[in-house]
Amino acid sequence: MQYNVVLSDTQLTTVSFESSDKEIVYDPFPISQSGQPLDLTQTKVHLLPERLSLNFELVDPLLREHVKALVSFACKKRANISIYNQFNIIKTLRLSGSHGDEESIQDLIERQVRDVMESDQSATMKSVLRSLYGWFVEEEFPFFDEDFFDLYLDVLKFGTDDGKGKDVIMELPNRGPLTLREQHLFREAMASIDTERLSIVELQGMVALKLGQVLGARNIQVVKLTFGNIGTGENGAPFINLPRAKQRGHRRNNQVKKRPITKSLFELIELLKARYSDLLKEKVKSEQPILCNLSNTNHKITSLRLRPPVFFKRILSIEERLNLGFKVTNRRLRKTFCTQLIAKGTPLKVVAELMDHTDLQQLEVYYRHTHHVAKKLDDVLQSEAKDIIDAFAGKIVNPDEASQAGQQIFAPTKDQKLHLIGSCASKTPCSLNPPLSCYGCASLEAFDDVDHKSVVENFVSEAKETFGEGHAIEILKHKDYLAASKFVQQLEDGEL
Repeated sequence: MQYNVVLSDTQLTTVSFESSDKEIVYDPFPISQSGQPLDLTQTKVHLLPERLSLNFELVDPLLREHVKALVSFACKKRANISIYNQFNIIKTLRLSGSHGDEESIQDLIERQVRDVMESDQSATMKSVLRSLYGWFVEEEFPFFDEDFFDLYLDVLKFGTDDGKGKDVIMELPNRGPLTLREQHLFREAMASIDTERLSIVELQGMVALKLGQVLGARNIQVVKLTFGNIGTGENGAPFINLPRAKQRGHRRNNQVKKRPITKSLFELIELLKARYSDLLKEKVKSEQPILCNLSNTNHKITSLRLRPPVFFKRILSIEERLNLGFKVTNRRLRKTFCTQLIAKGTPLKVVAELMDHTDLQQLEVYYRHTHHVAKKLDDVLQSEAKDIIDAFAGKIVNPDEASQAGQQIFAPTKDQKLHLIGSCASKTPCSLNPPLSCYGCASLEAFDDVDHKSVVENFVSEAKETFGEGHAIEILKHKDYLAASKFVQQLEDGEL
């Protein structure tokens, strides 16, 4: 693997790698936090006033530009000693002069990072290495895989150096899978958009997010798509030949996987195609990238697919239109897609196939860390319920105060004995699913002397036993279970 370094007129260094779709772009002449101008075109720089030496010749050649980009970014925000320590950690990664394909190099890096994480190295070093790997992922640099970070590093626990064994992981907003509330708001916002009124830039952003939602596709897969990848089967069902994200060797870089897509996604792509045709005044060719750059001068569409910074601007444009109050990115949608597959009990090999994985070890970590998939089952009921279920609409009454004494509601507890939990104030026959559905019904008059928590716990345990924990995660997200859990929570908190 070789790379080319180009210094543009704007004095930004652009590094492209052979057989890789990713680039590195950075300022080679940054000003450090201490006010020192740095020249990263040199093989060595000294951070003043400490005179800390950064010798880039000591870094593996394939990671040299990664490290320079890191220094260019970090020197403006962090102390010199932090930069120096990070440099010394990164330079320990050795690729043995490898000139293989991108995934082989990626595997070498992952193996060394795993070795560090599973060793008796200090928790501080592990934490810094994890943060550095995460930064390279966020910047979409070659050789650093988002799934290795999300499914392994980001959920790994290794304590702290003070010996107290505390977890060093801090959950950050807008990073993990969409919560139930966010999924609901996102679907509603996407469905309410009048696509005919979107600009081409906004429409590109909407197509990109829809691809992430329906397929769990990575950014690089989305930008690789051409209109020739879209088709319909003999039965009229639409599909996409999705380019593989991880491909070993230059000769295999055109591999695709046929994936079914929704009719709404197909129609959205067709709409974008029609908008291109109107702009071009001619039929769009099959090799035309679905997401592409537009020229504002001659109203022509270039054949170049979007580069990462432009792709993110497309996502930002539709985010502003959605006005959700939280971030929705293809990476978050990919995590959501994966967690939903696992929560439904999808076999590991099937998930790996759909997520374009060759290494099942990373997905096994996802399975083990159930808090990262859908939290614990109890958390699904307690924390998620408070986001999507309104306040209890019924009443808490004494049994003597029931308005419809004959409309009694019975439910079993863990001892399998039926208990009178309340009365129904409705004068019409119930069309719901009592007794579970009663907790979300405005007609419920729940009796105050009943152990409602035990009743709800029995509903949950029955779901686990009947359907298994994997399927139960999805079942327990049903509004009836969430409403019952919300009721118990409010009752315990004294809110009713």
